[in-house]
Amino acid sequence: MKYAVIGLGAVGSFVGGLLAKSGENIVFIGKGNQVKILNEKGLKIKGYTRNEILIKNINASSDFSDLKDVDVIFICVKSQDTETLATELKNNLKESAIIISLQNGVRNSHTLENITKQKALSGVILFNTVYSDPGAVDVTVNGGLLIECPKSVNCEFVNALKNAGFRVKTTEKIQGYIYSKLIVNLQIAVTSLTGHTITESITNKSSREILVATMNEGIEILEKSGIKLETLPEINPIKIMQRMEKLNSFFIKIGSKFMGIKENARNSMWQSLSRGKSTEIDYINGEIVNLARKNNLKAPINTKLVELIKEAEKTHTTKSFEPSELKKLLNI
Repeated sequence: MKYAVIGLGAVGSFVGGLLAKSGENIVFIGKGNQVKILNEKGLKIKGYTRNEILIKNINASSDFSDLKDVDVIFICVKSQDTETLATELKNNLKESAIIISLQNGVRNSHTLENITKQKALSGVILFNTVYSDPGAVDVTVNGGLLIECPKSVNCEFVNALKNAGFRVKTTEKIQGYIYSKLIVNLQIAVTSLTGHTITESITNKSSREILVATMNEGIEILEKSGIKLETLPEINPIKIMQRMEKLNSFFIKIGSKFMGIKENARNSMWQSLSRGKSTEIDYINGEIVNLARKNNLKAPINTKLVELIKEAEKTHTTKSFEPSELKKLLNI
């Protein structure tokens, strides 16, 4: 089979890099500068194994016509770019091609399928990667993948992912898992506003209280909207909140090390702000706000977080508040 990864940030580079390293036929589709560096210097992956991995002889391109003989396409662009990408893709795909969204948010696979008229599946990422520079990725939380695999689809690509080194689980119905990941992702707006790493955010008492309140509000909105959460293989939002409420900072820090969370682990929203890019806030906390509005509910914490992130986008600010300040502002 031939594979492609579109979007050469942290996730796309990591997924594509491991597939390329394992010997799979894969083309990397991205922007000009990224493509140039990958073709000339290869891809470095740090933090996945003890030693840095360098993958050479990468086939990278900015030309969507290179997808016409590709069987499986992994989409790793930001959610706000999905609709535009799908429109560009629809005339450049093999009739039998399968699209797999490895993106934040809950609507991407539907958008991709509706526009391209190709089968589009969803995946949930359970690892964390940091995009340091074009051609360099740091794996800061080791984790697996949960991939949608209905009986009507040949999921041969799962074996390729496993052979590449990923821990992969499959499910026929993924929506409940996607919403569980959404709940976990609600915290990234908080760490983007405080400038904290993931470890700092869960060991600071005020920050931890904000995270719990934000996630609790999200769960309440989903439940009242009739959406059932499914427990993710490696991340359970309810247990995460219980631990943050019951354990002190010392034990939480020990637990984060046990889970493989590295000291420099940061979220994708902070990375977007640091690079002067728009964030996915409308597709994360904004989803909770939209659901609340649709069902005549209130989501004051997530509504305020959306507002504050949009303000930070204007100035590309990666530290707007101390946790105690943010807690007061959110009325927690």
